[in-house]
Amino acid sequence: MTHCVRYLFITVGMFVAGAAHGQDFKSQVTTGAANWDAAFNAGDASKIVTFYTKDAVIMPAGGNPVTGHDGVQTLYGGIIKSGVKAHRVTVESAEADGNLGYAYGTWQAESGGKTIAGYVTQVFKKDESGWHLVLHTWTRKPSS
Repeated sequence: MTHCVRYLFITVGMFVAGAAHGQDFKSQVTTGAANWDAAFNAGDASKIVTFYTKDAVIMPAGGNPVTGHDGVQTLYGGIIKSGVKAHRVTVESAEADGNLGYAYGTWQAESGGKTIAGYVTQVFKKDESGWHLVLHTWTRKPSS
């Protein structure tokens, strides 16, 4: 498995700023996941960075942790360049309490003509501009 493919067990990093007033947290996270997927599928690693805090930590399946905006851009830039496409996250649950929240669910994408998939867990922190990922980790389901 190539270095980039190992990192490709991606999931969503979700930026939930600007969600409609009155939406519950799960709805905001689901909207954010769709926006994250759109940025990824457009190949825009610089847009993906905006979904994370400046000190965010990403712990990818099979890879080393990365931190901060530079780490986020490098990680996802490499994954996108490796040919991963059609990324989609499904949020199964999300809860918030004050300025912290979490979500978990599943992800899937295409790589080399095959479907890859796994599980995702995220921790969010809210600031004046909205919800951003502070911790993001994912796993990969074994190939069938």
